[in-house]
Amino acid sequence: MILYKPENDIMLSHAGKQHSYKVAVSLENIGRLARFVTSTYYMPSRFPDSIFAKFKPLDKFFSKRCENDLSPDKVIRYPFFEIPEILLRGVVGNKRVVSDMVCARDALFDNFVAKTQLADCKIFWGFQGSCLRSLEAAGKRKITAIAEFSNAHVTAAIRILEEEKIKNPEWADSINNLYFPKWYIERLKKEPLAADWCVVESEFAKKTLEEAGISSGKILVLPLGTDMKKFAFKRREIKKPFQILFVGGVGQRKGIKYLLDAYEKIKSENTKLKIIGPVIGSGSAFRRRSDLYEYMGTLPHEEIVRQMHESDVLVLPSLVEGFGLVITEAMATGMPVIASRYSGAPEIIREGCDGFIIEPRDVNGMAARLEELAMRMEKTVEMGNNARERAEEFSWEKHTVRLRNILSYIENGK
Repeated sequence: MILYKPENDIMLSHAGKQHSYKVAVSLENIGRLARFVTSTYYMPSRFPDSIFAKFKPLDKFFSKRCENDLSPDKVIRYPFFEIPEILLRGVVGNKRVVSDMVCARDALFDNFVAKTQLADCKIFWGFQGSCLRSLEAAGKRKITAIAEFSNAHVTAAIRILEEEKIKNPEWADSINNLYFPKWYIERLKKEPLAADWCVVESEFAKKTLEEAGISSGKILVLPLGTDMKKFAFKRREIKKPFQILFVGGVGQRKGIKYLLDAYEKIKSENTKLKIIGPVIGSGSAFRRRSDLYEYMGTLPHEEIVRQMHESDVLVLPSLVEGFGLVITEAMATGMPVIASRYSGAPEIIREGCDGFIIEPRDVNGMAARLEELAMRMEKTVEMGNNARERAEEFSWEKHTVRLRNILSYIENGK
């Protein structure tokens, strides 16, 4: 049995990746991480991963599943949970069958962790979808059980997305986070009930948990962080065309139809819309409007940053979003953001200073803000500078400070 120092008392668990690697780093930086249990994780300094590290293309590919600031001694990996999903995604893309396999992966991983990995820790910290049984097992062992939620409560998310499916049926197959198996939806409903504490990333997400009957007193808000070095600042120049950027899953959960509707109202030879990200579903409704945008596909990080540097504003008109990390990433590069209030935007964006907050589905409001920015480029550049300054408040270093404060509140009530 591996024994850990008393202060290294938190076990972190995630069946995939999302931002869990960064949470692990934050916990390690404050001396609280006992171990991080996950599925696929790359350790280039250790065998057999060191073999892949000798080949640059393979090393670059696998490095997406590695966090350089995290000690590999703290990581326990079980890649067999995730390999089938990765292989299937490579063959069929982002189809519903892959989503179903992710759900199965979450449940299998969670059952395994609950049965084998909870010894020698004071606190268990799991993530939405892959922690129900572990939360329950932690409760039986008198271990403090924390669940972090990367999205809104499933009841609110399904209600909003079902409404959208009815409003715009031609976009229905592009709505991810809607077609979960019934048994998985029940898991998602039970997780916040099983947790001693629920960590969410925005006030919007907190509100959806409260609406589902979760006590406000056990919900804590922990905004995500941004890598300020990877998303380096570049002061924009006044130029034409005025370039609008969207980065994310190209589907209706992100409100892509409403962005296209808004852009259609202001489109001219002096404006351009670029879209980056994987197409969700068949993409048929999206392709029918290809005259409005330049689709750039899925790009590596370096190219995304380059496109951000060439753009004047980022738009994220999501219908439901736990946080919207691309908001702070874009702001860090030096451009204002227009984003829906159904995200972390109200806590991030200072209205008219470094961006604008819009109502979901507000095509006219979005168009008006885009036109305002396009016609007042000096002000837009100034807002971009302000955006970088604001993004500094949402760095991963700030996340570490907030996480420490949350743990202090949980343990000491302050």
